[in-house]
This record gives sequence, C-alpha cells and structure tokens, in this order.
Amino acid sequence: MSRVVLALGLLTCVGGCDLLPGFLTPTPFTLEMTPKLIGDSIVGQKIVLLAKVTDEEAQAWPTLPIMVTASADGATVTVTPPLVTSGQVAEITVVPVERQNERAQVIIHGDDDWRVNVTIRAERLGLVETATVPITVISNEPDLVSETAAEMRDLFIPWLAENRPDLGIGENTKWVGTIVTPHILVVTHYLYFSAEWEMHVYWHVMIPPYDWARIELRRRYHETTPSVAFEIPSRAATDRVVQEIEPEPTLWR
Repeated sequence: MSRVVLALGLLTCVGGCDLLPGFLTPTPFTLEMTPKLIGDSIVGQKIVLLAKVTDEEAQAWPTLPIMVTASADGATVTVTPPLVTSGQVAEITVVPVERQNERAQVIIHGDDDWRVNVTIRAERLGLVETATVPITVISNEPDLVSETAAEMRDLFIPWLAENRPDLGIGENTKWVGTIVTPHILVVTHYLYFSAEWEMHVYWHVMIPPYDWARIELRRRYHETTPSVAFEIPSRAATDRVVQEIEPEPTLWR
C-alpha cells in the first residue's frame, strides 16, 4: 500500500490533477502462467511457477502495480514478489506435502499419485485475473541426486567467473537447489536459484564420449525462458571444455 500512496503523491506533484483520473482508472492486464501444468513431482520438491503480468495496452501515465496471490490445498505456497508491474514476473513456489485424502482439492488418481491444484490470482483496483495450475505428485520418495547435481553445477562455475563475468556468477554465489522431473531417465535434471538467476542443470547418464552436461540460465523476475546456455560435450574428456550453446525455447519444469 505504501508504494501505491507514494506513486499517487508523485503523480500529483509532477502531473497535477489532470492525470489523476486516468491513473486511477484500472488498466486491463493479462496473466500468463509458465508452465500451465506439472506432471511429475515429489513431496518436498520446490516447484517454481512463473506468473507474468502485462498491460493490455500502453498508457500515457504509470500504471499501478498488480498484487499476485496463490493458494493450494496439499502444499505450502509463497509468492515472490507479491507486487509486480507490467512485464515483470512473480515466482510462485509450491511445495507438496504428504497426501491428505480428506482435503477437497487433492484429487486422488491412484494408489501412487495425486493432484494438487494451485490457484493464482492477480488484482489491480478491482480488476482480477485468475489461473489454475494442476500439479501431479508421484510419490514421497527422497531426492537422491542433489550431490551429483551440485558437482555438475560446479563444473561450470570457474569458467563462468572467468569468461562471463557479466553474468555475476562465481564461487561465492549462493544457490538453493531442488530436484525437477524426478522420474526422467537417461537425462537427469536439477534447478538452482541464486538471488539473480535460475540455473537448470542437466546431464546425460551415459559413458564417454556421450556424457555431456549442460546448464541454462533464466534471469529471475524478468524472464520466463532461459536466455543463455552452456555445454561440456564430455565430462570425462582430458581437454574438458565449456562452450556456449542456444538455450531451449521453453522453460524446463
């Protein structure tokens, strides 16, 4: 609320009362969710959904921020940041908990999997857009690949620090990790989050020379797809190299 009051005060001082009616008229906006569903997750996994809000048309005055909230039965949910402006991206972190059959919103599919429906709500001055993202929880098995994932991530860090200092990634960068798509075979995936970046780490579980490792980077709160990617063609090669590659056009979840 303090940001809204400050914006109103600045607008009145700079533009006078002529702009105030237009500023207070709510500008329609769209809410775009990425991804639109999650088909493979486990209890305790941090599932990060992206909510992008965009004004439907440009305005001659600054538009108010949009409040994003989210909820789900069968999971804990947090939204960061809760206030976004047009073009910004809010991250909705969903952590499934143990299955509770009595919860109305947890739909049981079988003996081993169930669904958690996440409801997202974006509001500006009474204008509301909503979306629902279903998440299928396969099991409550533990994360068994975190140590290997950290090793794969750290193969790239020294090279990035030396060759891509513009990314601001180095040995002192703090990361928070979570497994993603736990039941994919042959290629294993993991996500890491720093203050600025989401890093998708994935590697080919094969013998040399097919034992490649790759990372993709997405700038948090601004992008919904990765914008830069790198590959080590063979982890076992004596002349191991890192090379820049084209990132995938879609976000991995």
